[in-house]
Amino acid sequence: MSKKSNELLVVGNAKEKTGIHYTLKHTGKMAGMMSLSTSCTCNPFCQEYSKDPKKICSHCYALRQMKIYNDLESCLVKNTGILTSRVLKKEEIPLINATYFRFEAFGDIQSVIQVENYFNICKANPLVRFALWTKNPGIIENAISLGNKKPRNLQIVLSSHYINAVASKTRYGFVDKVFSVYDKNFARENGVVINCGTKHCLECGLCYRAGGPEYINELLK
Repeated sequence: MSKKSNELLVVGNAKEKTGIHYTLKHTGKMAGMMSLSTSCTCNPFCQEYSKDPKKICSHCYALRQMKIYNDLESCLVKNTGILTSRVLKKEEIPLINATYFRFEAFGDIQSVIQVENYFNICKANPLVRFALWTKNPGIIENAISLGNKKPRNLQIVLSSHYINAVASKTRYGFVDKVFSVYDKNFARENGVVINCGTKHCLECGLCYRAGGPEYINELLK
């Protein structure tokens, strides 16, 4: 990592200094948000889940975004190589000036080392409210069993695998919220309350704040 005296490491210059790409130009409901992600294209879990048409991964938003933004995939693949293979040094963790920050807007966790890195980023930025989306809570369970304590400023959001179905968080005491996706007809016929999508994430913040609804529901796009 290159060193310049008296220059803070922040998300805006992190790629230059550490090789890690932080996404600062989200669109749609995530406009104005910051995130750190890996790539679904080199995640074996994502690849396997996407083969089942009943699973939400078969409607992958991240893949669509990568087709629109040509450089995005290469950045996220590089992130995967770094974040899953080694624990970041303290001097590689940037200061984050944000109310909310998302982990895994485009991929998912695939190693205990990755979880440790995300935990360390949260601890280095105690005033930021973080949320981590995952379909692989067992990896977080393994990380915690090895002594990695979940940060107080992190909400772990368990993403339901299947459309029109809710994942169970009973086994995982560290999971804070469950995120599920429904098609319009199923939601209407079964009285599902849709509480995600009418506001930008920056205005809403339900997934990032402790308390409030445990179940976050969105319509399939």
